[in-house]
Amino acid sequence: MIIENMSWTWLAGIVLLALALIIALIWARRVRYHRMSIMTANEREFYQRLLKAFPDCEIWPQVPILALLRPDAKEGSRTFWVAFKQISNMRVDWVVARDMEVIAVIELDDRSHDAKRDARRDQILKSCGYRVLRFQSNKRPEPEQIYEAVFAAR
Repeated sequence: MIIENMSWTWLAGIVLLALALIIALIWARRVRYHRMSIMTANEREFYQRLLKAFPDCEIWPQVPILALLRPDAKEGSRTFWVAFKQISNMRVDWVVARDMEVIAVIELDDRSHDAKRDARRDQILKSCGYRVLRFQSNKRPEPEQIYEAVFAAR
């Protein structure tokens, strides 16, 4: 009788230890998140230039490309979903709009930009009639220069 009680106690202890270990492993692998700024310090500085360049326009930062276009294929088809997946994580730095109509897409290029990926995104946007303008982050154009570049492109 004592041996039976010891074996049940021992088994219960092993089960509790195993459960504690499983819970600890799940807790340790839990993904944690932290807040991010919508824009880097460099982007915030350039955003101020955009606001000065276009006081009568809306300037929307970090716009998902899917807010601007959709694949030109039958919705729900395999072709649609392949194209949709290719662009689903893309975004543009800023959209300049007036009366909710897009005037231009603005990109601020720095060393984090991938030229090949950017060229593909620009090609997709241009195929839908969007004007894409790129500015180098190290050049710091004046608001008047930004304005002229956007409207010269029209």
